Formats: sequence, structure tokens, C-alpha cells
Amino acid sequence: MNLRFRPAVSEPIYLVISREQINECDISGPLRVLRQLQGNPEKAVAACGRISLVIDGYNKDPRELFEIPEVRRFIKELDAMWPYWFFFLSQADDSIKVIESCLCDSIEVVPGVTSIDSEELQRCLSRHFSAMNNYCESLNLPESKIQEISEGIISLIDNAAVERIEGDDYQ
Repeated sequence: MNLRFRPAVSEPIYLVISREQINECDISGPLRVLRQLQGNPEKAVAACGRISLVIDGYNKDPRELFEIPEVRRFIKELDAMWPYWFFFLSQADDSIKVIESCLCDSIEVVPGVTSIDSEELQRCLSRHFSAMNNYCESLNLPESKIQEISEGIISLIDNAAVERIEGDDYQ
């Protein structure tokens, strides 16, 4: 198997999910595509870190995707059937952040600043890292590649984190 990994920014693979699929909570199309990639080791390695998640049909909606109940429900259903996001999703865009934020409860602490439930986030991260590690081991990938992917994800999550707001108004 060729272990050449291609960066997401040069050759993205777009996983487009339509508003219609979301409204009907029809995960069959995206799930089929993801499972086909996962089931073929050569295609999986070629797709590592290259999938960009595109949720189409909400461009004019002022809400963030994680604020839309139908999107959250769809992502939760898809995630329940397929937890290998960290291996396949691009670290060059917001795909991982969209998945994680849709899976966790959140509150707006001040206008424009949202806080995600940290316990739920830890559970999601643990589940996704475990799935990624098991999958990487099944592909016999070098430990250095697994560590590289993991460090990128941790950096992405850390950069998305907001420091706790101090003060009487925000307790």
C-alpha cells in the first residue's frame, strides 16, 4: 500500500450534504460514500485529511450550523454510524469544528461568543480519537503519522477554544 499522504489544501474531497438530506435526516448517501472510502485501504490513505464537509442550503441562514437543530440531528445520526472523522476530515478548514460543535451542547456567553459543554466535548474527542487510532492501527500506519494527525487535531481544537470570561456579568 502506498503510504503517501497528500495535504488537504492541494486536493480536497468535498462531502456535500444538502439541506434536503438534512431536513429528511437521510444519512444514507454520505454514509455510503464514507464507508466506501473507509473500506478500501488505498483510497482511505489517499483521502486522509482531505475531506471537506460542505453543508449546502444554509448560506442565507444567519445562524451558525451548530445552532440549527436539523443540522445537529443529522450530524448526530451520521456520527452514531461513522466515527472516523479525525482520520478523514481536513484540518485546513472548519470541518472538524462543525462536527464537534454539532455534537455538543453550547451556550452563547456573550453576543458572538459561544461556549461548548466541555464534558460533552471530551466525550466526543475521546470517541473520535479512539476510532481514528483503531482505524490507523488496522491500516498499519506508522505511529509518527498517527501522532501527526492527532497533534493537528489537538491544535485545531485548542485554537478554537475560548478562554473563560472573568467578571460578575458572565458567571
